[in-house]
Amino acid sequence: MSSLTPLTRTIEEAKTWTENWQKNNPDLPKAFLIPADDLIACFNTMDIDVTVDANGKLHLKVDRFEPGVRSYIGIDDNDEAHLLIVGTSTSDGKNYEDHPENGVFDFTRPCPSNCDPKSIMFHKEVHKFSK
Repeated sequence: MSSLTPLTRTIEEAKTWTENWQKNNPDLPKAFLIPADDLIACFNTMDIDVTVDANGKLHLKVDRFEPGVRSYIGIDDNDEAHLLIVGTSTSDGKNYEDHPENGVFDFTRPCPSNCDPKSIMFHKEVHKFSK
């Protein structure tokens, strides 16, 4: 089980940061819905041990350095945004090397059109991708 604590932000920070992004980038996606299975599949390409505790929670077994994935934003031929996810490796905990040869995961769905309009991080300004 990892002793690392995930970096979290306050709700107010998240609300402010997402509003800043969405106001300054009205023609870009607001968010991406990422299926958990994609993240697990990506972890599997990185030889990360995933364990389940007594409460049914998943944990990553971290031997030396915090594992990470990298995501890239792309636009397909139909002008739809995609968040492409690749596994990484590191030998020093600072420099992470991409490994797209192990798989580039793209099962994300952009917002809009896959949004939660009730979220405090969804700001309603006009958006190029709105349907």
